[in-house]
Formats: sequence, structure tokens, C-alpha cells
Amino acid sequence: MNWFRKQKEDMIEIQVDDTERRIIVRALADLRDKQRMEHKNYDFLDSLIVKVCDASVNKAYFDKLPQK
Repeated sequence: MNWFRKQKEDMIEIQVDDTERRIIVRALADLRDKQRMEHKNYDFLDSLIVKVCDASVNKAYFDKLPQK
């Protein structure tokens, strides 16, 4: 699979709560920082972080979560 060529692919949707979203963003940011320190390409990580941060919130999903 060629990761650098834009091609039509199936979309995958995951459902996470706010804490899990923050963990994902932090992990991506740490990986981006590691790539930058090793002088490797990290542009794709920046765009992925933006996508995760801008993902829509499904209120119906959060209403179904058990209360702690």
C-alpha cells in the first residue's frame, strides 16, 4: 500500500470519550515530537492531530455511557 498517494479508502469511525481523545492527541503529539527530534517527516502527524481535535461529537453516544 502506498501511504503517500491519495486514494479512495473506506472510512473507519471510532467512538471515544473525552479522556480517551486527549490520550490519543497526547500520544500523537509525543510521536510528532520524536519524529521532529530525529529530523524525520512529521507533517502527516500534524494533520492527523487536527483531524482528531476537530472530529464531531456524537452526543447520543455520551448519553448512553454509564455514569461514574
